[in-house]
Amino acid sequence: MGQKTALGTMLKVADSQLAATVDGDLPATGICAFPLSQGRSTGRGLERVIAELLAGLDEIGQPYSFYERGVIRNELLAVLQSAAFMFGLARQRHAVWFAVYPVAALFPLLARKRPVITGVYDLIPFLARGYDNSLKYAIKRACIAFACRRSDHLIVPFESTAAEIAQMFGVPRNRISVIPLGIDHKRFYIDETVQTQPFRVGFLGEAKRAKGLDTTILAFAKILTEHPDAFLTIASGGNELESLKELARTTLPAGSYEFVGFVAEDDMRKFYAELDIFLFPSRYGFGMSAVEAMACGTPAIIGRTLDSQDFFDDELSVVDPESAEELAERVVTLLKDRDLYNHLRDWGLRKAGSLSWQQMASDYAACWMNVADAKKDAAASSPRHSPTS
Repeated sequence: MGQKTALGTMLKVADSQLAATVDGDLPATGICAFPLSQGRSTGRGLERVIAELLAGLDEIGQPYSFYERGVIRNELLAVLQSAAFMFGLARQRHAVWFAVYPVAALFPLLARKRPVITGVYDLIPFLARGYDNSLKYAIKRACIAFACRRSDHLIVPFESTAAEIAQMFGVPRNRISVIPLGIDHKRFYIDETVQTQPFRVGFLGEAKRAKGLDTTILAFAKILTEHPDAFLTIASGGNELESLKELARTTLPAGSYEFVGFVAEDDMRKFYAELDIFLFPSRYGFGMSAVEAMACGTPAIIGRTLDSQDFFDDELSVVDPESAEELAERVVTLLKDRDLYNHLRDWGLRKAGSLSWQQMASDYAACWMNVADAKKDAAASSPRHSPTS
């Protein structure tokens, strides 16, 4: 792994210069993450994705420098530090730049770096409004639009996201690569040492209505009428946690549920494996926790909305995230009909098995190389061209 050192006061960089183990000359890549970072224990899904991507890049020998400032929880502080971060970034030179999401793309783009490739993992600020701070969403919408229109290339995880970007921002389809997310099969797998608890259902994710925790709680109240011995385990944290605890207290019988707080990644496999069914009826679409549960042999049910339908293509796996009735009916059906239960379990294992962080990292590196080569060829054929910055 790269060693992290301070560069100025507002820029941190980790360098990875391992020997290449894939065909071709991999371009030295600058990865911009500000104001996010990398981490498997931050509670932020994208930071887990970044951590897995960097680990995969190290495995294939992709040379990169990772520019960050560390996790910044305060938006105002991030704004104040952004100018200094961009000034430090402007002095760096790489064959290609990758921004881990649209806000991070502002910095290499405004610093006139080229080529810039941006990861766009969802369009939630456009398609699922009303569940978060309106100002923050307005800023994110502006950043997404700017990054999509100005980046040399985009990477998205789903075909539907590519189609929406092309339609919303007029981005040519050949400037968008669809590369699925991955999963760590060394961490998430069927663990025969863990005993499944009958009629135990669970939720793992941020405590937000946007993630469907309210629908989960309301559905579980209906599940209890059919299975009074059922138990709900909620692994959650976040700004709406106390209000959702109050919803559970006023909706569910005491002793039928528990809030266990944040679950560290090393403990997630056990959490998933003990469940009969995993619930994630998110209004935000796709959730990695559902896929991790599936890899552990636990059937998952998620919200039928946005990009979730690109991956969750078995009708048993999706419900209307606004309908506690549909979610409760689906769970009761699966608990009663073991043939349907086993069908969904086997389907989930196959789908989760199709994903790999290592494959994702290899595909990202190949995309970066193709874009860098195309930019180099275009510059060489132009009578007036400037060196890559």
